Amino acid sequence: MRFIFSFEEYVVKAEKAVIVGLIFAMVALSFTQVLLRIVLHSGIVWLDPLLRHMVLWSGLTGSALAARYSHHFALETFAKLAPKALRRPLEVFADLFTTAASALLFYAAYKFIRDEFAAGSIAFYINNTGVPGGWAEMIIPAAFALIGFHTAIGIFRPEDNFKGPF
Repeated sequence: MRFIFSFEEYVVKAEKAVIVGLIFAMVALSFTQVLLRIVLHSGIVWLDPLLRHMVLWSGLTGSALAARYSHHFALETFAKLAPKALRRPLEVFADLFTTAASALLFYAAYKFIRDEFAAGSIAFYINNTGVPGGWAEMIIPAAFALIGFHTAIGIFRPEDNFKGPF
């Protein structure tokens, strides 16, 4: 189990790095776009759709990170408000329910991405190069897989081993 917990910590570090990188890039690119619009009265056409996809990526990566620290789902409110004797069984039930829901949503997202690639949809164009919709939305099944992973491991995580997100 120690190996799985240490592997999860590496995954968490990668998630944090992705979120920080995306937010830094979004701020820089948004500032650039605003400057171009004010100074040159034009902008980069493909930047707005790219920023929308970056928001999707950072939001879903953040939801996976929130699942690691059990700050993600409203089901856990019931466990925290319950009597002390029922708390742990309710937490396990909430984690099992969340893992099952994540697995179902992962499967649906996988089918969605598969269909996006099959249809050959383009999310946006950068100059004359189209960015396939499947690649731009690949974070959807990845996020549900990470949410399920973190939640399933959380069932076995001892309470005294809990660390905050930062």
